Amino acid sequence: MSAAGAGGPGPHVLVLGAGSIGARHARNLAAAGARVSVTDPDADRAATAAAEAGPAARAIAFDLDHLDAAGALDGAVVASPTVHHPDQVDALLAAVPRILVEKPLATDGATAARFAPHADRVAVAYNLRFHAPVARLAEVVAGGSLGEVSAIRLWFGSWLPDWRPGVDHRQTYSAQRALGGGVLLDAIHELDLLVWLCGPGPHRVRGAVVDELGPLGLDVEDTVRALIDLDGGGVAEVALDYLARRYRRGVEVTGSEATARLDWARQVVEVEDAGGVRAEAATTPVAASYERQADAFVGWITGGAPLPVDAATGAASVVLADAIREAAR
Repeated sequence: MSAAGAGGPGPHVLVLGAGSIGARHARNLAAAGARVSVTDPDADRAATAAAEAGPAARAIAFDLDHLDAAGALDGAVVASPTVHHPDQVDALLAAVPRILVEKPLATDGATAARFAPHADRVAVAYNLRFHAPVARLAEVVAGGSLGEVSAIRLWFGSWLPDWRPGVDHRQTYSAQRALGGGVLLDAIHELDLLVWLCGPGPHRVRGAVVDELGPLGLDVEDTVRALIDLDGGGVAEVALDYLARRYRRGVEVTGSEATARLDWARQVVEVEDAGGVRAEAATTPVAASYERQADAFVGWITGGAPLPVDAATGAASVVLADAIREAAR
């Protein structure tokens, strides 16, 4: 991680929300050279996150109506439950030059699209855009060596009770419809990867299942299956669930000349063609993508390149999620 701002004041970033992802943002931003203010409705949780982030961080009272009390802000990260994102982004737009919103941008496509005119100021935290194995797969696809792409397959599965050991999974954000939970939005990284590889669409959802099929006692879907006709040709399959007892995740792109595949569980990127299989290790930890994202956000705040998923691009994955849900009705 870079030491941007080391030895100086560094940009001032507000982290709104001190759950696991907010605390991670606070740590990484402080390490990237930012001065960090952490706020959360739970003051104790904000204090803990700030203490873990180190001397460059502090906890402040949660009050969106008086953001000026935090001092001049150069940037903000919205790391609250998804249902709160729109109102919080609206409040921050009046006071903060650059905003990074945890994925997804909103719980529905129409609301997410409302922020598209602010694409120069609002970005969405799809950290997998910074994950080296994913970037490698995207590079192979963009290079054209696969030929004409006919099919893409994306999958994610993980046993929800294992996500936060010692915590009742039914009390987490993921399990609560009122907070924007459910695997369709929780695992929306896969839809963003589809947008990265195939563009924002419009893509047409031919059919879908969005349902609670497992024994977890949720009030949200634990399973998604979708078949999508891609804008420009070809078809995509998306499979998401909270039920796989062992973590599985991957992307496979089939073309007329070769097939490229990233398999997280096997930690490999493979390209298969008529001549055989070429494999590259994919062992870079996902944690590194969060660190690179923090560096990039600090860079954007201080005049560097924008982040890869702006508000307009971030809305595209939410619009696709809406289409999947509608096709399942």
